Amino acid sequence: MTWPPCISCTGSGAARKSWPQLVGKPGAVAKATIERDLPGVTAVIIPMGNIRDLNYCCNRVWVNVKNDPQQTVATVPRVG
Repeated sequence: MTWPPCISCTGSGAARKSWPQLVGKPGAVAKATIERDLPGVTAVIIPMGNIRDLNYCCNRVWVNVKNDPQQTVATVPRVG
């Protein structure tokens, strides 16, 4: 699996950094919501337990999903 190129963080900014309201929603809905709320960010859907890149990127949001047909969001999606 490939990730978007990482953009380092500059400043704290006022942009949204987490989406707790998306827990329990389908992964595709979460991805679309995040990318609409924060243009320039790529939401990456990843099944719980899968290995992922651990570096912190301001232009990426991990969307951890359950292994079910709708890929239900399992944890709060956060920038990183």
